[in-house]
Amino acid sequence: MYESGENYLETILRLREKNGTVRSIDIAHELNFSKPSVSRAIGILKEDGFLVVGARGD
Repeated sequence: MYESGENYLETILRLREKNGTVRSIDIAHELNFSKPSVSRAIGILKEDGFLVVGARGD
């Protein structure tokens, strides 16, 4: 994995622990990135098997 991917995953974990759920816009605000950049990174993390996106409560 690459360093920015690890940064995304750590941010997602922190936000999930704090808020219970994580939205792309939350990640974008936390990292000060654009929403399209976050969407692209999330897509790559999902394709590579590092992230599973589920329904609320999963």
